[in-house]
Amino acid sequence: MRASLLVAPLLLFASTRGYATEAAGEAAEAVPEMPNLLSIIHGIWHQQIDAWLAAVNTHLPPLLQLEWRNFENVGFAFIIAGIIGTVAIVASRHRALKPDSRLYLFMENIAEGFHDFFSQVLGEETRRYLPLVGTLFIYIFCMNIAGLVPFFKSPTSAWGINLAMAVVVFFYVQVVGISRNGFAGYLRHFLGDLPSFRELGFAIGIIVVPFMAILNVGLHILEELIKPLSLSLRLFGNIMGEDTLLAVFGALVFLIPGFVKLPLHFPFELLAIIFSTVQALIFSILAAVYILLMLPHEQTAH
Repeated sequence: MRASLLVAPLLLFASTRGYATEAAGEAAEAVPEMPNLLSIIHGIWHQQIDAWLAAVNTHLPPLLQLEWRNFENVGFAFIIAGIIGTVAIVASRHRALKPDSRLYLFMENIAEGFHDFFSQVLGEETRRYLPLVGTLFIYIFCMNIAGLVPFFKSPTSAWGINLAMAVVVFFYVQVVGISRNGFAGYLRHFLGDLPSFRELGFAIGIIVVPFMAILNVGLHILEELIKPLSLSLRLFGNIMGEDTLLAVFGALVFLIPGFVKLPLHFPFELLAIIFSTVQALIFSILAAVYILLMLPHEQTAH
């Protein structure tokens, strides 16, 4: 649990930086979304807030221009991280051989469940890398589900938040590869399995082996660079689609005549809970798989 508290600030900091560097100058149509606490605050004091943002943006390059929607997503990312951290700290104060705290027992059961689940992927290495993949699941799940809480918003509906977390996973995986294999072994990983000169013969091998080495290195580098994009875009598309769907059907409630208002968006809320869990699970499992693929070959099956 304490190790998870060390990973969480890194994910939060990267999320705020990643979202702040999105190109704010690109014109985009407004996506329907449910009202949240920060959007209400902006609606009340929008003149003062917009004037302050305009003054700040005069000192920033175009790529770092700020919009209020930046603060909405980053603000809720901070709030959610604060809630998770507070719960973890409070629960960890009740550690004992025979704990009587229901909160601690609940958190301990979650940790044990994560260990049993991710051990199917990471095997004996689960304990070492569980703080990252476990924190990823909890953090992403809570951000996904925040959109269902009144006056809250899902920060993962912003691509920059997801991209930043994916970049954290990317660099973490590279560090794991270098630390566990050595720098030479890490570079050897990009070469892949090359045919030997004995199999091909020297005349053919002198042409085929260097060509295969260059091809493998290029493909492996491209694969590593695509991973953060695939992680972030998958999560962004699903959560943004959920929030938009809930906002549209939630707005239809007010178009129904009479005093009886049918909650048209309620079935989609149930689906959103399922999809939020699945997306958090996919992100964390893929992070565990990427770590596994970087471990020494004698410890893995790849």
